[in-house]
Amino acid sequence: MALKVGDAAPDFKVACSTGDTQGEFQLSAHRGKNVVILFYPLDFTPVCESELAAFQEEIDKFRNANTEVVAISTDSVFSHQAFQKELGGVSFPMATDRWPYAKVAEAYGVFPPARHTIPFVNDRAIFVVDKEGKIAWSKIYEIGTKPLPSEVLEVLDKLSGK
Repeated sequence: MALKVGDAAPDFKVACSTGDTQGEFQLSAHRGKNVVILFYPLDFTPVCESELAAFQEEIDKFRNANTEVVAISTDSVFSHQAFQKELGGVSFPMATDRWPYAKVAEAYGVFPPARHTIPFVNDRAIFVVDKEGKIAWSKIYEIGTKPLPSEVLEVLDKLSGK
């Protein structure tokens, strides 16, 4: 079962890539900022390509809202690097939930999937973690539905009192 608004967001530390740079992303290192966690099923798939490209197009709006964006799937860091190149570059971390397999997605309640039957693939979901580390908003999408950055930006506006 997915986490609910007001729940403490489970901390995690995972390998990631941002462009050609490999590193780590730890949720708790971003306390004091909002964090948008994009769980997406697979690199190199049409809906995931358009989803991540749409968030990249709006990345300055997220940064202006004092918000970090991280995309997570069970694909490897090397797959993420190749995928980012295909997308024309992504300036937010793409993290791997590969080992131990899907543990972050499991902690957030989106693995095993509830919205599709593709084995070994997490649900498509977005979680907004507020500055204090609590779930401020979440939504699980049908696998073929592309989340819209505007929906998440509206949530962030409400969090900031706009």
